[in-house]
Amino acid sequence: MKNDRPRLPASFGERPSGARRFVGTPAALILFVTASLAGCTGVPAKDATTVEAPAATPAEAAEVVTAALEYHRLLATAAPAELASERAALNNAPRTPLVLVRQAILLSHPERPTNLPRASALLGAVAMQRTPDAIALHPLVRLLSDQLAERQRLEATAERLTLQLERAGQQLKDSQRAGEQLREKLDALTEIERTLPTRPGATSAPEPPTSPRKPPR
Repeated sequence: MKNDRPRLPASFGERPSGARRFVGTPAALILFVTASLAGCTGVPAKDATTVEAPAATPAEAAEVVTAALEYHRLLATAAPAELASERAALNNAPRTPLVLVRQAILLSHPERPTNLPRASALLGAVAMQRTPDAIALHPLVRLLSDQLAERQRLEATAERLTLQLERAGQQLKDSQRAGEQLREKLDALTEIERTLPTRPGATSAPEPPTSPRKPPR
């Protein structure tokens, strides 16, 4: 049976030969990311001594952003074996901005052990770069960074709630154990009282003394 699922890119260090290689990427998201390139808010401010690299053309910017978005889409349907192969391939690939973004996407994939702090660090490294490809990816990097930060916050909240539930469950068990021990002690005292011998006269009260009658006059 032929497998029609799209395969992951074979070359990780290079940009695709053209945007037409990638189909199914949300056009609205691509337009939003490429339209945000002019502002570039949230990236490090330019230093007076920094020499800026030539900016990417809109077509080049859209191309590299489309490559990152398509990679994100392909990973969503990748098998575990493919994810493991991707990890090995990316570790041996040149550390271009696009490769760093792909590594961050892979590290945050829900179907494998995630490493969100490491993924955030990789995105931060891209945000610090001023090459044309990095600048083109800055809007997408900000979106991914916000998503990772929210996931980390939710995971921390879930972990805290889990610990609180475990602590409350342990306290409930301790209370139940203490209640059982107290009931056992009360039962033992009741049994001891039942087996004690009864003292003579303990059940009948003594009669009150009678006063002598006075003789009639």
